[in-house]
Amino acid sequence: MHRNVLCPDKKNNFQTVSLSRKTVTSLIEAMDKNLTSQLESKIGQFKFYSIVMDESTDINDTAQLVLFIRGVDENFEISEELPCMRSLKGTTKGCDIFREFQEGLLTLKVPITNICNITTDGAPNMTGKKSGFLGLFNQNYPGNNVVFLHCVIHQDDLCKSALNMKPVLDAVVKLVNTIRSRGLTHKKFRDFLQSVQSEYFDVLYYTKVRWLSAGCVFELVWQLKDDIVSFFHEKQCSAECEMLEDTEWLFDLCIFHRSSLSYEQLECQDAREKSIYRRYLGPSQSF
Repeated sequence: MHRNVLCPDKKNNFQTVSLSRKTVTSLIEAMDKNLTSQLESKIGQFKFYSIVMDESTDINDTAQLVLFIRGVDENFEISEELPCMRSLKGTTKGCDIFREFQEGLLTLKVPITNICNITTDGAPNMTGKKSGFLGLFNQNYPGNNVVFLHCVIHQDDLCKSALNMKPVLDAVVKLVNTIRSRGLTHKKFRDFLQSVQSEYFDVLYYTKVRWLSAGCVFELVWQLKDDIVSFFHEKQCSAECEMLEDTEWLFDLCIFHRSSLSYEQLECQDAREKSIYRRYLGPSQSF
């Protein structure tokens, strides 16, 4: 059926092809060699290129190092490929990653001197200045002009963790639990929001589950902070929301709120992007 649509003039040739296991294996190997040859030829024309590396574990608990490459030739045509995946059978230290990186480029016949950028994740085995991949690369290729970047999600996460916002997080979680964990209080709070014609009708529980992010929790608390204060004052329980009347604490809440939203927006952008360049290098360069 497919041969009639894709290449009807060659359908008789398809009928003569043997479908035995040995023949199919040979054909797959021939296709692999042809594609590899085309890939090496294209990469060989690159005048400059950048690399994105990621190390992760597959379903068999084997660490895999993936290399993406994006290059430009003398005609200023830009190409991007996923040319290499190397298995890390033992440890995943910086020296292991650097060794597989070198062997991968050697297999692809890619000259080190043409690299202008390498982007990795923010793990120590990648970014360590002594024993990490970055450090080993600079030690083995001194004087290089390679620009090193690491994943913008890690950068943003590091910035957020450096803020030490745990006291703010704990206070918000306690406040939300005070409202939602008591059935009568929760009902009265929702009725109160409806009576003041609030744009929002409730607050959300905080959860550590990754895909149920904290950003929405802090967004609602931030937007409803005045209504929450009014509600607890009306109930004569002002101690429950005294932090919402503390200017310095509100500054911390605002910073944490904005950083959480920024983090989630970057993650959503990363999930939607299809282009290797836009997904890995674009956000990193614009950060």
